[in-house]
Amino acid sequence: MKKNAAVGPAPEAGVDEESILRDVAALMPAIRERAAEVDKNRRVASETIDELKQASLFALMTPRAYGGMEKGFAPLVEVTRALSSACGSTGWVYGVLAGHNWMVALFPQQAQDEVFSVDQSLTASVFRLSGEVTVEQDGYRLKNGEGRFCSGVDFADWVVVGCAVKRDDDVLEPRYFLIPMSEVEVVDDWHTAGMRGTGSRSIRIKDAFIPEYRTVLSADIMKGTTPGAEIHKETAVYSAPFPVALPFSLIGAPLGMAAGALEVSLEGLKKKFGAMDPDQAGESGSLFARLAECSTDIEAATTLILADARKLDNASDMSILTPLERARMQRNLAYAAQKARYATTKLFESAGGSGIYDGSPIQRFWRDANSSTAHTAFGWDQAASGYGRIALDLPPSRFSGLRR
Repeated sequence: MKKNAAVGPAPEAGVDEESILRDVAALMPAIRERAAEVDKNRRVASETIDELKQASLFALMTPRAYGGMEKGFAPLVEVTRALSSACGSTGWVYGVLAGHNWMVALFPQQAQDEVFSVDQSLTASVFRLSGEVTVEQDGYRLKNGEGRFCSGVDFADWVVVGCAVKRDDDVLEPRYFLIPMSEVEVVDDWHTAGMRGTGSRSIRIKDAFIPEYRTVLSADIMKGTTPGAEIHKETAVYSAPFPVALPFSLIGAPLGMAAGALEVSLEGLKKKFGAMDPDQAGESGSLFARLAECSTDIEAATTLILADARKLDNASDMSILTPLERARMQRNLAYAAQKARYATTKLFESAGGSGIYDGSPIQRFWRDANSSTAHTAFGWDQAASGYGRIALDLPPSRFSGLRR
């Protein structure tokens, strides 16, 4: 396959997960210091994005052929989790933008050449875009497209949008399209309870032509049979089916928020109990038990997710993903997200009146954790139902993403 000289040589094979996490740890004090301003400004700090680029962290999921690390889902979860423990919005935006380099690698080679010709080019997304797409010579015409929740759009060079092509026979063909930001209008409508700093605003695309090479069938992404899967066939993660793979770019965020909430809770409570009469402190057994329960839930959820992520990373091919295994992974993603959410809420409750102030980190983690886990990928009801149906040899719902 063509190497792209514009982005330099591939990283050395010795760049391992431990050294990557050391680089992340060096950035976290500044990210933690900026967290309140990120929340206030509804935007991740530009300095943080620059620092993440300088550390090459956005290249984590970029194919090695284009100068990336090609590391897999477990390191992505770990980095996102670490960043989110300092600032939930920053971690979420990182996970989205870094994870989308995996998605760009599923497109035809010409599209990959175009995007990856710029070192650490960033791509945002709206997976459900309204509008009308018609066929034109050598491509498609998208008109009057609108969509919400475009996380990372402030820093994106491209957006991936999901929309259906209207064929002559009126059959709708779902596809994903890669569109440069020069053809995208950003709508500043991101006023939310939590995840404020992600700046996940809506976008509009009035009229855009998309050449054939910048599109991929949704059905192929769902099954892991994209052009990019064939191009990068030496690395099985690029043939992972989309409904299973995508949430791994997000799940590190609520896990990290919960870990961050636990850290600030312990810091605050140590000061409180350090100044308290021992007899009075001894009456707080229920609080001690709450801390034990929350910390165990966070650790268990993290362990569960990392085990699944490493299973994907270590797979020689994706034939391991039987319908039951896919349902199990989707179940685990939702379960872990909700465990992180409830742990953060319990920690917020333990903060008492001091936690309700806007300047309180625990309040920010609480708002962010509850907002991030509202993502459709983490919906427990659907994930639990999908697993139960497959476990009982019943056909999966056509809306579940579990059909092959």
